[in-house]
Amino acid sequence: MNPCVKSVKVLSDYQLLIIFTNDEIGLYDCKPLLNFGVFKELQDIEYFNQVSIVGDTVTWVNEQDICPDTLYLESNMVDEITGIWYELMSDINSGDEFCSSEKTLVFHFAWRLKDKYRDEIKLDFEKNIFENNFSGNTWLDLYVILNDEKIGFEFKFKGNTNTTNTHIDVVHDIKRLSWLKEQKKIDKGYFLYATNSKSAMNEVCAGGRDRTAHLDFITHHSARYEALENNKIKYFPKGKTSSTESNETVAIPHNIIFKWNGIKLDKFKEHVSSGKYAWLTPIII
Repeated sequence: MNPCVKSVKVLSDYQLLIIFTNDEIGLYDCKPLLNFGVFKELQDIEYFNQVSIVGDTVTWVNEQDICPDTLYLESNMVDEITGIWYELMSDINSGDEFCSSEKTLVFHFAWRLKDKYRDEIKLDFEKNIFENNFSGNTWLDLYVILNDEKIGFEFKFKGNTNTTNTHIDVVHDIKRLSWLKEQKKIDKGYFLYATNSKSAMNEVCAGGRDRTAHLDFITHHSARYEALENNKIKYFPKGKTSSTESNETVAIPHNIIFKWNGIKLDKFKEHVSSGKYAWLTPIII
């Protein structure tokens, strides 16, 4: 027998964050339901936001409900930290939280971690963890110890700018986390990214001009970095921007996929943010 629903929170983009009775956390995307029968009423976002729990599942005022087995089996299960990230981005997009800079994003996220874990967690901002200047920096955006597990976080928060430098910096951040994990300086790493820049989400723009400008550094929706090719280890690309340079050789630890949330297609068939910002499914190292 599958677990039932214990709690539910509405996220942006018609998603539900569900905690099940076995304490697993699931992301359930309601968008595929919105064009069918009684579920069409859920297209009204104000009505959608009125979801509640009745019995063992989610329901709405006019008695639309979803089978708890369906919710459990079709949810994308995530860890608690990923759930906190999704809640934060939902609140930023709804206007419940203000965010105008990367440092503000880091602070909001750290505050929620502390609120969740209280005395179980220790936090350090901009920790000087690299022995030498590594990919342009010596520090890590956020370092935490949670129940003796060392976790490193790198963040990106960019407005509507279309620069190659951003793509290179993103890959450098993931590379830095991978190196820290390889060197056993952290046990786990998270890369978190929010943006309203079309260049981050798209491989080419209208008319076919390459947005990334540097094909080794890709961040578009569904972009992949494979860990192996013909059973041989692959490595992160090397490169430089006006402010950073990365000549270090670091193996890609596992297949990495860029999955953007809160996006839609515009008239040019390009991905754009459907709210204030699109956000990346955390890349966990």
